[in-house]
Amino acid sequence: MKHILCAIVLIVTASYGSAAHADSGYFDGTTLMLGYYGRPNAQSLGVLGQHSVEELVPLVKAKADEYGKVTGKTVIPAFHLIYGLATSDPGNDQDYISALSDDKMMLYINSARQHDFAVIIDLQLGEMTPSEAIQPVLKYLKYDNVHLAIDPEFEVNGLDVPPGKVIGHISGDEINAVQSAMHDYLEKNNISQSKVLLVHMFRESMVSGKDSVKKYDNIDLIMNLDGHGSPDLKVKIYNELYDEQAASAVSGGMKLFFNEDKPALLTPEQVMGMADIGNTRIKYPPVYINFQ
Repeated sequence: MKHILCAIVLIVTASYGSAAHADSGYFDGTTLMLGYYGRPNAQSLGVLGQHSVEELVPLVKAKADEYGKVTGKTVIPAFHLIYGLATSDPGNDQDYISALSDDKMMLYINSARQHDFAVIIDLQLGEMTPSEAIQPVLKYLKYDNVHLAIDPEFEVNGLDVPPGKVIGHISGDEINAVQSAMHDYLEKNNISQSKVLLVHMFRESMVSGKDSVKKYDNIDLIMNLDGHGSPDLKVKIYNELYDEQAASAVSGGMKLFFNEDKPALLTPEQVMGMADIGNTRIKYPPVYINFQ
């Protein structure tokens, strides 16, 4: 469960590295991605786990079509899977992470390939560093529709507490290490296609050292605002976290919560900066919209 945005006090002082981001690679200015997020068979963790994979396909397609009609862009539907789930039990590996089986992963990857969907493999961290967390899933990058996401919220590396007791964080250097590992895997396996790396955040402190974040030619880095709250507050925080400087360096993402965003979800027009929310609007629209 993501924290309510009204509990956040933001001081936006850090900026991203100087390597310029442009509409290229996976997102070329004419393309968006839209995902349904969750954990298979875990109804409380998001909409993905509330439906079978067969039931999800038309639901995600319909929502993607809705955004396509509003924007005139190609919208790629996606399954956004929590692969590494943070738990209160340290488990045999003492890392506080429960991983999905390969059979379960391939169920969604194969369905996604059949229906021209993308798959985002989401990694909560527990005691692991981001570089450690991605090792079991790099192999899935051989599939052209598979991408990765890092969630710092439940990071407790080096702390004497289980996930959920504190809000975790990662550094710009750790993001670079993940990008480098992805880049090396793609080169080693002669994969020329660009991949997405998404990093969740709902407060500034969740990613430190942003000025060290680098741009890798075949990696599209997305910073995804994933806290829940009222529409006007979500837009206020999004615009503060994803300002002009951030938009010049990385792509933006936004998560919408079917049950927790009150009094109503942002409309596609509002998410894409085409309509006001109160007296403001999204300044730099996201390229990835995800629903929990």
